[in-house]
Amino acid sequence: MRVQKLITITGVCLALTATASAQFSAAGAGAAIPASGSGGGGVTPDVALPPSPAVSTAAVGVAVTNIDSVVIDGFSHTWMGDLQVTLSDPNGVEHLLFHRPGSTGTSVGNSGDFTGGSYTFVETGGVALPTAGDAAPGTYNQAFDTGGGFTWVSGTLGINNTPLSGISGPSGNWTLTIYDWAGGDTGSFSGWTLNGNGGGGGNTGASYCAGDGTGAACPCAAFGGTDEGCLTTSGTGAALVASGNADVANDTFQLDVSGAPANKPGLFFQGDNQLATVTAGDGVLCSNSTLRYGVNSTDAGGNVTQTGFGANAAAGTSLNYQYWFRDTGNTCGGGFNFSNGWAVTWQ
Repeated sequence: MRVQKLITITGVCLALTATASAQFSAAGAGAAIPASGSGGGGVTPDVALPPSPAVSTAAVGVAVTNIDSVVIDGFSHTWMGDLQVTLSDPNGVEHLLFHRPGSTGTSVGNSGDFTGGSYTFVETGGVALPTAGDAAPGTYNQAFDTGGGFTWVSGTLGINNTPLSGISGPSGNWTLTIYDWAGGDTGSFSGWTLNGNGGGGGNTGASYCAGDGTGAACPCAAFGGTDEGCLTTSGTGAALVASGNADVANDTFQLDVSGAPANKPGLFFQGDNQLATVTAGDGVLCSNSTLRYGVNSTDAGGNVTQTGFGANAAAGTSLNYQYWFRDTGNTCGGGFNFSNGWAVTWQ
């Protein structure tokens, strides 16, 4: 697909973009894991949680519907049977990832090590943490049973046995906590990442700058319908809508136009800024134009589709799109027209 530079037109940013959440990744800092001890010999974790756990937060910008994985980087500790790891939502609801591999409830558990590197914890699809010997970096299953015969009773000390796919919560700071139930051995991790889904509807953005009379006046007062561009020779305005997911790592974002004149050449263009009241041809220009996509003519029904926008986007950037097309014979005689605009913030 050919992409060309256009002359930039500066203007005034009007509307806020609207985003629906989809897949997310949020990162947190590393921390030392002190040899806290349980105050009970490090054996039975049912009286009080160990003091001074390792704690790190990751800011999640969307409401979470489920968790896919938790990745702990640079994870090392010289006695893995000491450790219990949890994930808490911004409201403080705490969920168990694993606790004390190899413990029977009256034993100290696996004396093997977490040896450094990245450890990914998933609901299923990994392997069980070993009950003896070191755990090499890799992918491990979330576990409510130690594998040594000791099962954590859900709700004990406020820690719930919730499968990752069932963990949800609001946007905000999510917390990884690593408790050490025995003295003598220490460890650390260099960082962690929370991967999941929020909202569930894909990141599609929202329409703005319609030529239906709610915004800038169309030339000759030739208004289109709700959320359409200004009136065209087809008898309607050209309506631009989006679907899919505007995610640079998993781009399924698609723009579709309907109601435009049949079999006319046109192109989609991209801009950084939204404009105020700029009329051009027989329509309203909704954005400055920094990139344009190759000519993509309408079909016999006045429809046209475009994909591949993620190649020209960066995560966190808000971009605006519009369809510009040939429209000869219209009331105002401008020779070309526009759809409504579409705004989205890329993930």
